[in-house]
Amino acid sequence: MRAIGLVRRCIARKLTADDDGTRLHARDSHPVLGEKLLVWRSGLHGHTIPQRMLHFGFEALIGSIETMATISKLNQLTGLRYFAALLVFFSHLELDGSHELLRDVFNSGYVGVSFFFLLSGFVLSYSYSEMILNHNITFLKYILLRLARLTPLHFLTAALFIFYSIYKSNFVFLKAILNLSYLQSWVPSSTYYFSLNALSWSLSNEVFFYICFFPLVFLEQKKLLKFFGFLLLVVFFSAIFVEILYPSRIVFGANTFAHWLFYIFPPFRLLEFIVGMLLFRVWQGNYRLPRSITPLSYTLLLVAMYFAKEVPESFRMSLYFLPFITLFFYSHLTEGSFACRIFSTKLLILLGNSSFALYLIHQPLIGVIRSLARYLDVSNFIYFVLCLLTVTILSIVTYILYERKSELFLKSYISKKFE
Repeated sequence: MRAIGLVRRCIARKLTADDDGTRLHARDSHPVLGEKLLVWRSGLHGHTIPQRMLHFGFEALIGSIETMATISKLNQLTGLRYFAALLVFFSHLELDGSHELLRDVFNSGYVGVSFFFLLSGFVLSYSYSEMILNHNITFLKYILLRLARLTPLHFLTAALFIFYSIYKSNFVFLKAILNLSYLQSWVPSSTYYFSLNALSWSLSNEVFFYICFFPLVFLEQKKLLKFFGFLLLVVFFSAIFVEILYPSRIVFGANTFAHWLFYIFPPFRLLEFIVGMLLFRVWQGNYRLPRSITPLSYTLLLVAMYFAKEVPESFRMSLYFLPFITLFFYSHLTEGSFACRIFSTKLLILLGNSSFALYLIHQPLIGVIRSLARYLDVSNFIYFVLCLLTVTILSIVTYILYERKSELFLKSYISKKFE
């Protein structure tokens, strides 16, 4: 691993072409071996080997080395996506008559959204930081590639809800436009931010995070920490203010103003995304938690989920879960732990890859299965198994047959347009 890191630092993190595409230069080079690279490169002057071929050859070499060096470290994050999606899935089950302990824990499953926001900050930092800092990707290409990740599945599920709302004669054009434009979370009314496929509100937040990431990635560690601290204080004092003056105020729609401001409003949820960015920088510095912390993080998270109902809404929807989900996330970055090995298995990686589909399709499917279960008068256990199996299988099918192919097609098309 050290040798790979040395090669990566010595040769270059990115080899880029000058504007005329004829010369190569190394950035972030090792002071000694970087100079040797320059000497080696200058010795090629006048040869018939095309410089661009050398450029792409080195890009492939460096990419292969980086992939081999890090893929085993981060596979568990893909598997964990399934776990986080299941938490959200549990929060929508409505297991009537089940044990109070189980209901209280399941009802707090929305903490899975916090995991996804934090994961976005980490993964975007891993995937795009160097390209952006080295000016190897434009903002337009970057944002189009990110939209290619979200749009195929979002538009597919939205289309089904649009057809259904037209059939039920309650279609609202403005709601559809805001939803398809990823703007619904900015409207403080549940009839708008939960329009069409209700769960797509989080995609509105994700697009906001994508836009913010481009300037945030240029901030040094101290400045990013200061910005995080400032935003933390804003959210904290806002929660106090709202809890004192408007604890149960409903302005628009069916939910409280606090629900929108602290759970939906994109700038306040940016806090979790920035935590993900900061954790990536800590991870880059090779700091790892002891393996014994991982089971502790599960315990603390479950306990926090159980007691969440006792926390005022303004804090429950914003800051309450942040330390627990942060510890839970980072504990899974310790290589070799039992949890990492489990979540890195092929089955969990497949389930993790299909978790986006699971997240977007599970709520309407649960509604259908719930009606069927009540009609057949089946037990909670049968209802739970039916929901879990149906949603999981359909999400895998959706991922393999539609989501993955659509995303790859769009990203390939975008990359060709920017060549």
